[in-house]
Amino acid sequence: PEVKTRWDEKFLYVESNGLPSHGMMVGITAWQQQVPLPQNYTGANAWRVPLAPVPAKEPATIRGRFLRGAIAIAANGIPIFNPQNNRGEISLDIGELDKWGGHCGRADDYHYHVAPLHLQSVTGPALPIAYALDGYPVYGLTEPDGSEPRGLDALNGHHTSALGYHYHASKKYPFVMGGFHGEVTERDGQVDPQPRATPVREALQALRGAQITAFEKQDGDARRLTYTMGKETGTVSYAPLPDGGGYRFRFRQGSAEETTEIYTPRQGGGGKGAPGRERASAGQPRPPVDGARPRDVGLADSAVSERNFPPRSSDGVFFLSSPVVEDGAELPAENTGDGRGSSPPLVWKGAPSATRSYALVMDHLDAKGGWKGYWIVYDIPSATTSFAAGVSGPGRVGVGFRGQLGYEPPKSQGPGSKTYVITLYALSAPLSLGNPSSVNRDTLLAAIQGKVLASSSLRVVHARPVGGATAAPKEAPKEPRQAAALIKPAMSDTVKLNIYADNWFMLYVNGRLVAVDPIPFTPHNVVSVDFLPEYPMTIAVLAKDNADPVTGLEYGDRIGDGGFILKFADGTVTNATWRAKCFSRGPIGGDVKNPRVASEPLPQNWWAADFDDSRWPQAKEYSAAVVDPKSPYYEYDFKNAEFIWTDDLAIDNTVVFRTRVEKPGWTPRWNTRPDLEAGGLSP
Repeated sequence: PEVKTRWDEKFLYVESNGLPSHGMMVGITAWQQQVPLPQNYTGANAWRVPLAPVPAKEPATIRGRFLRGAIAIAANGIPIFNPQNNRGEISLDIGELDKWGGHCGRADDYHYHVAPLHLQSVTGPALPIAYALDGYPVYGLTEPDGSEPRGLDALNGHHTSALGYHYHASKKYPFVMGGFHGEVTERDGQVDPQPRATPVREALQALRGAQITAFEKQDGDARRLTYTMGKETGTVSYAPLPDGGGYRFRFRQGSAEETTEIYTPRQGGGGKGAPGRERASAGQPRPPVDGARPRDVGLADSAVSERNFPPRSSDGVFFLSSPVVEDGAELPAENTGDGRGSSPPLVWKGAPSATRSYALVMDHLDAKGGWKGYWIVYDIPSATTSFAAGVSGPGRVGVGFRGQLGYEPPKSQGPGSKTYVITLYALSAPLSLGNPSSVNRDTLLAAIQGKVLASSSLRVVHARPVGGATAAPKEAPKEPRQAAALIKPAMSDTVKLNIYADNWFMLYVNGRLVAVDPIPFTPHNVVSVDFLPEYPMTIAVLAKDNADPVTGLEYGDRIGDGGFILKFADGTVTNATWRAKCFSRGPIGGDVKNPRVASEPLPQNWWAADFDDSRWPQAKEYSAAVVDPKSPYYEYDFKNAEFIWTDDLAIDNTVVFRTRVEKPGWTPRWNTRPDLEAGGLSP
């Protein structure tokens, strides 16, 4: 009864409040503390289904893709998501789904992850139980006449004279359909456009050991969820506020005292106006942060309670710390504007196994209720576990609230202690951001929405001394100036670089040619060199598959595939944070009978450190099983590195990769520069 439909010449529009009439939540054993809240899937935010679906030239699989958002809309107005969650796990297999095949997402939005076969008893076998977002219907386990579907393709669909093309649900993977037979637009890992769920509170992490046993409707629109944890029983009761501006939540677990939280839509900047926990905010609010509800315990800032900050650890496993300052303690003077102003050293451990990159934000809630960014780092490789003192890398460094790249040391104004929060986010996917000079706190927090697997925060305190800045220490008497001693680099200053390409590469660092595969194409070998790094380090690689430049074919009439991987001993590795662009592909369309190649010239100075690659797409990671490297690969250290290429491993034959490794504050131990420059070399 809550579902309404309308249409125009192109689309059927489905409107609903996102809540089914059947029960919900009971049976979930892997619960992230979300509960069903109504969503406004109406008007311009309604679901839309093409009335005249168009078969795609190349059907798109959903395995490992479209992990965000819906892939279909059920007959009861409830969206159906990929059977895999946004971490790539099959939700049904890990206990995330209730006995109706659904659960709530980070925005407290209810949706299915498997076909809602129970709707067949409502629609009847002659009608579909859902429509895929490409416009094709999804029927149940049988044809309308009760017969078993025959000749299903890889997408769990087929064409019949009675129904045309349609999908069938199944009781095993892929449960709904295996991909899109029709045309869809993929953007940011989901079908675009589609409605947006509206959260009113921060997303939480799984409550380990909890099993949901009941979900009941109370008076009016109030609801209560009951769960067990061991021998204890817990409840979450909630109801809309009388003015409709938010929700009142009551939490109780075992014999503990009941706690109450009020969540209201947050009015703030940042371009999206994302709602969340009630608090003043003059800028982009924090993204959904996994973790338990903040405790009402004050920090050093007497005017600001801990409810304004993410938890120490969102899951009790992932922890950020520093060897120079404990959580809640005073930041050393050398890390503030009253001292040297260098960034503090950081270490972290316990990141989720699905982590693909990290992002770091240091910010402060000022007296006016606005968040200011002091330290922004992103595209931190997943293999990284620490930052040295004065170093913001590896990774890309954004700008602080003063507009300067790098760490902006706290320099508190006015009396009293001020709290600054350093938060590290473990992300499920790499980011796609432009020039670092345009990446600030707000843009970064907006970009990581929906990608946060876990987070950990380190709260540090700074207080200006009474009377102003710390007095500068008296300088020691200056010695007579002498000529600096010459210091040459040594082998101990170098790092090992291992490279494997299928089939050939040439690699530049900071515009200098560093390594070239000495064996053209066919042999699969590893190039290992000792390399003298200098940061910031811009890496540019030209990689080619063994393909005929006219046909794109390999070994006569075969379509080959590529793959590139490297690892520096300093921790720099290939992964999806790199940029990748194809400049020659073929055979077009995989046509081996009439092979053609499409190529474009390499851009001038593609290897240069100042070349602008901000508009290039990011690389795609591939497993070793897909690339199938030969034996030399296994004889060298590539731990934590990933094979990368463009989106098409087979057809794209000439690819340029680029990345930049930042280490602000790094200075070489040596002060000599040998006259060995061979600049100007180009491929």
